[in-house]
Amino acid sequence: MRQEQKLHVNILSPEFHINPYPFYKQLREQEPVYWSEETRHWLLTRYEDVQAGLKDTTRFSSQSSETFVVREEFMQHLRPIITHFSMWAVMKDNPEHKRLRGLINQAFRPDNIKDIHQRAQQTADWLIDQVYDRGEMDFVNDYAYALPALLFAVEILGMDRSDLATFKQWSVDLAHATGRIDNLDIMKKGQDALLAMTDYITRAINERIERPREDFISYLVKAWREDNKLTLEEVVAQMVLLLAGGHTTTQNVISTGLLALFKHPEQLERARKNPQFNRAASEELYRFTSPAQAPTRIAACDFELGGKQIKKGQGIMPIVAAANRDGAIFERPDELDLAREKNPHLGFGAGIHVCPGAFLARAEIPIAFETLLRRIPHIRPKSPNEDWNMNLSFRGLSTFPVCWS
Repeated sequence: MRQEQKLHVNILSPEFHINPYPFYKQLREQEPVYWSEETRHWLLTRYEDVQAGLKDTTRFSSQSSETFVVREEFMQHLRPIITHFSMWAVMKDNPEHKRLRGLINQAFRPDNIKDIHQRAQQTADWLIDQVYDRGEMDFVNDYAYALPALLFAVEILGMDRSDLATFKQWSVDLAHATGRIDNLDIMKKGQDALLAMTDYITRAINERIERPREDFISYLVKAWREDNKLTLEEVVAQMVLLLAGGHTTTQNVISTGLLALFKHPEQLERARKNPQFNRAASEELYRFTSPAQAPTRIAACDFELGGKQIKKGQGIMPIVAAANRDGAIFERPDELDLAREKNPHLGFGAGIHVCPGAFLARAEIPIAFETLLRRIPHIRPKSPNEDWNMNLSFRGLSTFPVCWS
């Protein structure tokens, strides 16, 4: 009798990065709790299990900063980035998470983020003005990245616009370090970017201590100095997390969301006829594109899940992108439906680690598409080729040439 072949899915392969969803479906249907030798993590792909991985802190610990280093021989070269990641609020359980998150929540108070919709609209229109007469643009760099970067880094944080190009490269390198965990050179490049970014933010904080402004960093510094529960290094770490993580995910939703619309022409036509993107349309784009694909956890104890024995200390990836295409929860999960009503997607996380900047993304995404389709209704791709970034954590397009007439 022929022995049944064991399922093998390599989520670090180029084929996977180009289109991971068939692989996720295969795992969900055949082995929803799957041990990946390549990443040294348990991969969870069913909605129910992924939701538990995000919310159940008794079994799934967030203190997993070392689990993204999959080879022991890499560890000695990456201690600075591991130490930094360990200070991120998303890498902490309570009560440490609550202590770190408290500072972020204070700084994100509504009175500290004034006129966000107006600022987003002005920024989107300004970006279109810069490219309209050219009849073409790289949608990633000229719009999808520029909108959240300008809005958050410049309009809210008070960074100098001239620093954006440098900051973008740091963000890209750092994102690749978390998404290309099999490549030491890429991880070391990300570590160098992280060190440069922390130096930049430390200088910005010290400047605000001496000369406060009406900007986010100043509010953050004020909250920090009054509360006095965090070290300077911890404050800097939360800033890096907000900067690198926040606009990267929004950039990816906007760019891959437009690509998804091109691939669903009936949805694009609906959006062109009525470019008022409502909450349902924005949430559907977030579900469908899932820009933050695979957060990490570590087993807090021995437990059984899906017929598999998970040992304390093992790495776990609750794959949000797979959960957001689970047919047990979503009707026609692989179709984009801007009018989808039942949509409990996990794109912004769940439990204590739900994204603190979700309201910013929910403000930016509708305005990004409303402005684009109103100002450039006949936008189209210049090429059928797709330039994916090969990143496990933050899936997106590296470039996306578009044109119009």
